[in-house]
Amino acid sequence: MNLAYLVLAHNTPKHLSKLLNALNSPNVQFFIHIDSKSNESLFQEKIHHENVTFIRDRVSIYWGEFSIVEATINLIREALKSQIKFDYLILISGSDYPLKNAVYINDYFTQRVGTEFINLVEMPNPKANKLLDRLYRYKPQTLYNNSFYRTGIKIFSVITNKIIRWKRDYNKVLKHLKPYAGSQWWALSADACEYILCFIESNPKTVKFFKNTWIPDELFFQTIIANSKFKTNVARNLTFAEWKSIEHPEFLNLEHLEKFEKMDKIMVDNIYGKGELLFARKFRDESSELTDFIDKWNLKS
Repeated sequence: MNLAYLVLAHNTPKHLSKLLNALNSPNVQFFIHIDSKSNESLFQEKIHHENVTFIRDRVSIYWGEFSIVEATINLIREALKSQIKFDYLILISGSDYPLKNAVYINDYFTQRVGTEFINLVEMPNPKANKLLDRLYRYKPQTLYNNSFYRTGIKIFSVITNKIIRWKRDYNKVLKHLKPYAGSQWWALSADACEYILCFIESNPKTVKFFKNTWIPDELFFQTIIANSKFKTNVARNLTFAEWKSIEHPEFLNLEHLEKFEKMDKIMVDNIYGKGELLFARKFRDESSELTDFIDKWNLKS
């Protein structure tokens, strides 16, 4: 069972080093994308594993924009062109941490070969806060990282979406594709990831449409997988996050972890289905107390 971890990171170099140490094993490779607005050397100086690739095709990531999808696509491409044939590609952030040890995670995937771990709901789904305005509202992309330009984008967005109230005809572009949404983080088979790249190559108009949607990292891969043969093997994703706001999950604390420690299997059952959790986010860069706590309970398992 060969696993490729696709890591999106930008601000937690110390924690990322601990994350890789916790997940590292002989059958694992790490592919890391550092936001091009961040200083990559701060991460590289702390990570010296031979099975780590800092990808060169970096992009500037902005919250809620297609740039995060683009960075993820770059990670998929880098992993799939490796000489190693991976069974699963696992998308995580640099502020994640495993709730189980590397042996347990490897066994988990070995026992579930063919399952695609990605959260999916058909849109619209108010209970999951996945509404159609994500598709018909126009979201211009940030092309330049300066305050004047970004202010202009916000003004344009307000005029387009709140004053003119222009609605894009997403059905005209998606056609037979049913729109789906879910959570950003997933673990997909190499075959499913190959299919995603083929879809991107064959459907440039669809890709262009998603470049101007709101929070496309929760729509793009979900819609592709949900309209493919892989949908029949979909299970909920494997990452825990505590959401109290729309934009960002809460930082985890000891109270969260003490609840997890008491569980043999860390299970959840919600709008995306029932399943086990293997990862959690998010952790601060200075999080040794929390990660040490997790490491201690993993030594017992």
